[in-house]
Amino acid sequence: MISKKYFITALAIMLLGINSCKIGPNYKRPQTDLGRQYRFAGKGDTLSFADTSWTKIYTDTVLQNMIRKGIKANFDMRIAYARVNEARSQFRAARAELFPSIGAEGAAAYQKSQKPPSGTVEYNDAYAVGTLSWELDIWGKLRRAKESARAQMLSQEAYQQATYINLISSIAIGYYNLIEYKDELAITRDNVKIREEALALVKAKMIAGTASGLVVAQAEAELATVKTQIPALERAAGIQENALKLLLGELPGEVKTGTPLMAQIDTNIIPKAGIPSRLIVRRPDLIAAEQQLVSANAQIGVARGMMLPTLSINASLGYSTLGAGIIGSAVGGLMAPIFGWGKLRAGLRKAQAYNEEMLATYQKAIFTAISEVSDGMLSVDKEQQMLMQQRNLRNAAQTAFDLSNQLYNAGYASYLDVINAQRLLYEAEIQLSQAQLGSIESVVNLYLALGGGWK
Repeated sequence: MISKKYFITALAIMLLGINSCKIGPNYKRPQTDLGRQYRFAGKGDTLSFADTSWTKIYTDTVLQNMIRKGIKANFDMRIAYARVNEARSQFRAARAELFPSIGAEGAAAYQKSQKPPSGTVEYNDAYAVGTLSWELDIWGKLRRAKESARAQMLSQEAYQQATYINLISSIAIGYYNLIEYKDELAITRDNVKIREEALALVKAKMIAGTASGLVVAQAEAELATVKTQIPALERAAGIQENALKLLLGELPGEVKTGTPLMAQIDTNIIPKAGIPSRLIVRRPDLIAAEQQLVSANAQIGVARGMMLPTLSINASLGYSTLGAGIIGSAVGGLMAPIFGWGKLRAGLRKAQAYNEEMLATYQKAIFTAISEVSDGMLSVDKEQQMLMQQRNLRNAAQTAFDLSNQLYNAGYASYLDVINAQRLLYEAEIQLSQAQLGSIESVVNLYLALGGGWK
């Protein structure tokens, strides 16, 4: 006859064997045609710009300190860290469902009652019991739930990383915009001084009888026109400072800047973009989207497991002082769904539909990322070309302004020619400053599109 000990051992081995199966589909990364290279990518080295540390891209020490402050104190970063901790706790809870739940309980009782004719009867009892409850994962439902929770955790970790690299780029772009506003302010104030000097000159000429009141009025109008730009630029700079402070998790205030705009990023550091397939393992938003797909795939197994019988064990072992001594019990229960008006099947269809949604979301994210990189490379190239043309325009405008002044003073040109040349030079200087910003922003956006700063 088989002893109870051997029977329990055999039962445990059998249950462990059953426990090795997992219902539902195993995840397999979808096959997606990524192309051999990005559109607008040049020939040559495939080393990715994204492999360069952000400290090598953003070399301004003032900006670097701002980025480090933002990483520590930015509100979105703090939210992302909290979500990661939430997801980790959910994963631990799902993992714990695979193991027995062990508890303890105890009680003490005293009762005294009258019982004629013998008198009083006293009753004393105290017991302590340890309890165990365990749902055996015979179909792998709980392991699929653990798999889903783990994927959610990894997705949140990737989301936190995406928040990190987006924050770095946002601080950099905000900082460069602030420098550009300050540059425009400096250009405008210089032009105010030039126009004030021109106004003083034509007033002196009018007194000497060599200029008319019309010329003075034109000079005053030009001076007033330029002066109106100063409050607008000061407002834009102040708003940009407040936006930067918010990114740093600080109250509104003044922001100091460092290196001039054109010395901020060395465009020679930009290597080729790399190959599209590397984006999948680099860009955090793509990693997050794929982990959402992994989680959705695992939920199909959970939904299928809900349609199958559940086997559970409940046991207790303890000691009672009321003569019973050691007390214990063990109960195995099998519960199977029979009829639920299609509720469980609807749950399965919902899980399958959600999986299809996450698949399309993941594939869309990949194509969007590749498009962003292609756009970024095109923008870097074209912004460089526009910057070169703006430099040529500014130089030509400076030459025209110098010549118009010389001809006017020599009596060969009207003051209207001077005004037109002066206006052209001012606009060319402003446009050159904006072109410098556009060139730098295109580099930042390409770096972000490639997942730069991911390490």
